[in-house]
Amino acid sequence: MRHYQCNSPEAAGRILAACLLIDGHLSLTELDTLDRCGMERRLQLDRHRLLSIVQTLYEDLTRSGYLNWNDACQVDPATLAWLAADVQDRQLRRDIMELCSEAVMADQRHCYREAEFLRLLRDAWQLAARPVRQVSLAGTSAS
Repeated sequence: MRHYQCNSPEAAGRILAACLLIDGHLSLTELDTLDRCGMERRLQLDRHRLLSIVQTLYEDLTRSGYLNWNDACQVDPATLAWLAADVQDRQLRRDIMELCSEAVMADQRHCYREAEFLRLLRDAWQLAARPVRQVSLAGTSAS
C-alpha cells in the first residue's frame, strides 16, 4: 500500500475513502454530504482529490489481496490501525471521524461494516464514543 505523509490531506482522505467504500458503493449523496460538512476546509481536500484517493485505495486493496468481490471493501482491523497511524493530529482525527460519521448517515442505508469501521477507527485513535444521530422511519433526523 502506498505511503502518505503523516497528517497530510492524502492520509486523511484515505481513511475517509475506506469508510466510503466499506458498504460496497460510493454514492453522490455521500459526496454531497461531505461537501456540505466542509471536507475541503477541514481536510484541505476537494472532491476531485478525494475521488482520486478512493481509486488509489481501491487499486492498493485489490492488488494486495485485502479486497475481493465477496468482501465489498472490508479493511481488516490491522490495516485500519495502520492507516489510522498516519494521522496524529487530534483535531484532524476528530474532523475525519465526524466526516466519516456524516457520510455513513448520508445514504440512510446502514450496515454492520460501517458501524464496525467507525468503532475500530475510534478505538485506534482512543476517541470517546459520541452519540450517533438516529434516523426515524419517516427519514427525518432525530437526536
